[in-house]
Amino acid sequence: MIELVAMSFLKDKIKTLAEAIERESVLIHRDALIDGYREVHKMSKLGIGKIVKKAAEFGGKKGAKTLRDRYELHTDRLDEALEILTIIAESSRLVDLFDYDLDQRRIFVEGSILVEAIGSSEKPVCEPMAGFFKGFLSELLGKKFEVKEIKCSAQGNDKCVFEFKVK
Repeated sequence: MIELVAMSFLKDKIKTLAEAIERESVLIHRDALIDGYREVHKMSKLGIGKIVKKAAEFGGKKGAKTLRDRYELHTDRLDEALEILTIIAESSRLVDLFDYDLDQRRIFVEGSILVEAIGSSEKPVCEPMAGFFKGFLSELLGKKFEVKEIKCSAQGNDKCVFEFKVK
């Protein structure tokens, strides 16, 4: 039942969302993003990782605010917000697959561009995505969310896994 409601919601709003992505996004070469993140990640021991995550959170908030204010895309439902986030994440080509489980309060990502940039790592490398997800969900739904990467493909896992909760 939830899926049918979400699908109906998305069919009504997909044109608006596609228009917003087209008008509000900037084309950045994929290799430039990979190379840039690789260089930034090298400085993570200096604490720059927190700054990058905060900047990504700001980007998520700004994106949700733009969708809401300019394109009148409103929802107060978590499932609908995650469906919108799915479209954004997959159409951005920053991930290959974005999925979620409402019951577990988890987001699953396969094919992260950040993992592609770093390769293998002992620690998760996709915290900037967690920041974006946090900012987007918090702004769109008007609630404070916390999002943390708990497993990363860079650590040898099948996919990156993020836990989210309302604060």
